Amino acid sequence: MADNRRPEFWPVVLLSAALVVVLAGWAALSYVDRTGDDPTCERRIALRVMVAPSVAPAAREVGGQVATRERCLDVTVEARESADVLRLLTAGVRPDVWLPESTLWLRRARAAGAFQVPTTGVSVATTPVVLALDERSATRLGWPRRTPGWKTLVAADDPPLPVVLPDPATSPLGFAAVAGIKTLAGDGAGAAAAIMRRLAPRTVAVSGEAAPTPGGPGGAESAVVSTEQQVLRAGAQVAVYPPKPLPGLDYPYAVLAGGQARDGAAAFLRLLLAADGVAALARDGLRSPAGAPATGGARRIRTKAYPPVPVPPEAETTDLLNAWGGVHLSARLLAVLDTSGSMEAAVGDGGETRMSATIKAAQGGVGLLLGTTEIGIWTFSTDVDGARDYVENVPVGPVGPRRAEIVRELGQIRAKRNGGTGLYDTLLAAYQDGTRNWTPGRINLVLVLTDGTDDNASGIGQAKLLAELAKLQDPRRPLPVLFIGVGPDIDAGELNTIAKATGGRVALTPEPSGIRQIFFSALAEFSCLPPECRR
Repeated sequence: MADNRRPEFWPVVLLSAALVVVLAGWAALSYVDRTGDDPTCERRIALRVMVAPSVAPAAREVGGQVATRERCLDVTVEARESADVLRLLTAGVRPDVWLPESTLWLRRARAAGAFQVPTTGVSVATTPVVLALDERSATRLGWPRRTPGWKTLVAADDPPLPVVLPDPATSPLGFAAVAGIKTLAGDGAGAAAAIMRRLAPRTVAVSGEAAPTPGGPGGAESAVVSTEQQVLRAGAQVAVYPPKPLPGLDYPYAVLAGGQARDGAAAFLRLLLAADGVAALARDGLRSPAGAPATGGARRIRTKAYPPVPVPPEAETTDLLNAWGGVHLSARLLAVLDTSGSMEAAVGDGGETRMSATIKAAQGGVGLLLGTTEIGIWTFSTDVDGARDYVENVPVGPVGPRRAEIVRELGQIRAKRNGGTGLYDTLLAAYQDGTRNWTPGRINLVLVLTDGTDDNASGIGQAKLLAELAKLQDPRRPLPVLFIGVGPDIDAGELNTIAKATGGRVALTPEPSGIRQIFFSALAEFSCLPPECRR
């Protein structure tokens, strides 16, 4: 059969075919380039990264670059306060990567039993700890011609304005300030204690890593222990640097995952440390791991390199926090309240029960606690949560920002009608929690308020309880149990045997109205911290 197609059609056909081949080849190359060594990306890696809020914007920006750099890696960045991540880790929830603001959080996690957390991480950024002044206050004190130093603002007997300090027991910023106080005081332990006493009344509990805002002239004028990044973000503040750099925020990148996720974590770390990652962190006010300056803030911050100082060894860290605790009486308290049926017994002629009177006394006590004191509340009877005898009503945290919430939660507690007293199982669980979360620089205490003796036939028994408590004792980390026995049915001998095993004590009161006085007397009694004494 003859070919009747026009000859001039062939060049068009050949050109079209060539174009199809070129486009197909380009698409194939592009696809291989997108998917790396695994063209199908059947083994995509999903990486879950929890980061401190102050580094979250930059981490998310770098995470957005993953799509063009690491083809088979999906990164999810979650902004989480480090204290919240610590609670998740101890509850068994584990991200693939944790990026807190300070190495101190890694140590606290391990001390709480999260042994999958490494003791150190790779620093991806730094920011110096500074004093933040309202720009109007700084101007009043001579800035920009001269800026008052830490000796004037922190160490002087009569500073030109008060200094507000985030609680050193829970805030890396406050801890850095305590380290700075030691440097300012030189070899004089008494001088350091005197400076701490002056700062103690203005210590504040912070719910996260952010410092309070400094007050300007005409109001509650103050300087605040803060970070260079926060000064940059605030816009109308001036940074006052210490005479020597302090152990500031070092943003350790801690890999918790194994297997392929570990490879993905390494790839994301490479991006954070690459030029584009460092630039993203600098735009967000963070310095490089070596202290190269952040972007912006001329005049208000130092624009030269500021080499960071590492967090001190753990023993030195504990000593500093214990020195602080010696002048700032604050506690980490887990309060365990009996809600057995006998707590419904009437008290006096006013219609109150042991339960309602106890709650009223507890609410009054919460109102008197320092804002920096950490408190958590459990209630117990028998089988209140399935077969478990106890339930957490309020997680442990600072009183200051949660005082009204704690009082409200206490008001919701009711006795369990016909409920028994699962004391031993509950106490062991509470003591294990207190041991895991023992905090330097505080009076660590388990408070148990009960009106009876253990009557849970399926529980562990006193002998097993005492054996387990003996295993948990550590003279360097005292954790006394304070029993407050209410009513006539208390077996004081039983409680004394248990309290003695922990260095604690028993206080008895016929009426719940005596609870508050017992509690505050006990705080004073247990306020002696190691190594000077051990109760």
